[in-house]
Amino acid sequence: MAQNSQSFHLTQITDLCRTILEKDSLKIDPGMSLTRDLGFDSMQLMEFFAGIETYYPEVALEEWFLDHSTGGRDTVGSVADYLSQTPMQIAAE
Repeated sequence: MAQNSQSFHLTQITDLCRTILEKDSLKIDPGMSLTRDLGFDSMQLMEFFAGIETYYPEVALEEWFLDHSTGGRDTVGSVADYLSQTPMQIAAE
């Protein structure tokens, strides 16, 4: 179940990143850093956090980011891991 959950989260996260960057065909790997590899600036990070909170209203990524912001540890995969380990409900679309 956790693997399916992580795959689902990876799909949502990569789609959100492509939307923020306005690059629909961008190849995004789980090991890519939001800030180093994808080049998110502070405004894009806020948009990313807001996008995740749209899917998962009870999740705030700010604490995750503080823990992962150094050394390129703010990866797409680490966000998916964090979401997979957090009990939550998916927001109705």
